Amino acid sequence: MQDFLAHNPVLQSVLDMTVIAVPLAVLFAFCGMNILCVTGEILSLRRRRAFYGKCALQLALLGQGLGWALLVGGRVWLHFMEKGLPEQNFLTSVHEACWMVLGLAVIFSCIYFMLWKTLAQQFPLVHIGLGMVSALQGVLSLLLVLAGMRLSAIINMPLDKETTIVPGDVLLPVWGTDYATTLCYAPLLLLGMPAAFACVWLLMRRKRDDYGRDHYNVVLPWCACWARNAWGLIWLLLLVFSGLEVYGRLQAGSLAAADGVTAGIRVLLWLIPPLLWLMATRSATPMRHKAGLVLALLISCAFMLPCFMGLTSWTPQP
Repeated sequence: MQDFLAHNPVLQSVLDMTVIAVPLAVLFAFCGMNILCVTGEILSLRRRRAFYGKCALQLALLGQGLGWALLVGGRVWLHFMEKGLPEQNFLTSVHEACWMVLGLAVIFSCIYFMLWKTLAQQFPLVHIGLGMVSALQGVLSLLLVLAGMRLSAIINMPLDKETTIVPGDVLLPVWGTDYATTLCYAPLLLLGMPAAFACVWLLMRRKRDDYGRDHYNVVLPWCACWARNAWGLIWLLLLVFSGLEVYGRLQAGSLAAADGVTAGIRVLLWLIPPLLWLMATRSATPMRHKAGLVLALLISCAFMLPCFMGLTSWTPQP
């Protein structure tokens, strides 16, 4: 396999990008999924419409699949990653802590899903409270995993022997850096990525969960609206940060024409997903927008690549 990939550098590059983008996208989707579920349960009670409660149950099932995929995949990755590390290495402790906290989030999510029929019908407020706890655990696990990912990447950098890595300084964002920019995107990705996965998941469950056309005509635009709003704000932040970057280079006299074209293409590219979700929310037949919803999910997953680069970027201070 290594020889085959060595003779196919394009395939190797695609595989490397996929290995980075997909797990990170799934991580954001899982950690924020219960926020959508709890919101669906609350809307079901307030508006007295069962559509949102059924959708919340569908999304909770999706959260189970994403969570266990992360947990099993993470364990396999750690097995091969830690083979070359000493037993008491600092990174080993970080990796194990991240995996354990993620496992705790998966357990809370499983409890929330398994008690659905028992609590959601008889004690809905108790079940909503359990969902809130599970959602909070997901957010905490995301923070710890992202911090562990950053520490792991920086410690493995080829740095000078005189460079001392202080975890507090590494994790503290400095305004104007790619790391700080990525942290500004993170809360919106926590809301947008679950909704992006949810739109495609509802398309896949259409025949299995035959709740009727009216159900999907309500809940699919609702999920698409979540994704559209979150991604619209991400795009506005991207527009601001790109404008500041171009302005700074222009002031410094280091702006080339190619840089301006690249920035423009990048801004227009990330505008595609919210436009596709907008079309689904405005359509009378949102289930027919299968290709657009899948494309929006793929492009939003590709956004994880610059996020990963920003998350793992660090310049040693003199």
